[in-house]
Amino acid sequence: MNILGNTEWVDELIPGLDARKPQFVVDTDEVDEELIEIFIEELRRLSDELEQGLENGDPEMMRMAAHSIKGMGGTIGLPEISVLGLEVENTAKEDRLADAEPLVQGLSAWIKTLG
Repeated sequence: MNILGNTEWVDELIPGLDARKPQFVVDTDEVDEELIEIFIEELRRLSDELEQGLENGDPEMMRMAAHSIKGMGGTIGLPEISVLGLEVENTAKEDRLADAEPLVQGLSAWIKTLG
């Protein structure tokens, strides 16, 4: 079970997710509450940037936010969030913002469940 609730929604958005997660797994014995709070706060900020990038048609803003998310997920024990960040980063690099929209919406909806 993930430390931050259900992330099965990522499986539905990204085909072949399980095969892609291992590259983002970081061996951590324990993640403390303070680190989780910082992660959630930063994830909210970056998710807002993704949404703003979508609204403004700004692929560079989205690429940068997604790149940060990619790096954060595995560190906190959520490699599926890193894969999602990679997917959004790649769609932004290729200026395929419409393809990123369901991923950004899924991330935003999940973040709202984190309290």
